[in-house]
Amino acid sequence: MKKNPTPDETETEMLNTGLPKGLIKRVKIFCNENEMTIQDFMTDAIIDKLALVHKERRKRPRL
Repeated sequence: MKKNPTPDETETEMLNTGLPKGLIKRVKIFCNENEMTIQDFMTDAIIDKLALVHKERRKRPRL
């Protein structure tokens, strides 16, 4: 099983994107309440979304 790299082992790159103000506010509140950084939240959210998309594609019947 492949081990996920730790943050110290991962090379990072900036990703600038525009998000609705209401969504940013919700993310900030969530991160504050859960004592996590916005960067950690966004990284986890992107990883989870990509895993979900991959799983959904695997469910489709093949021809």
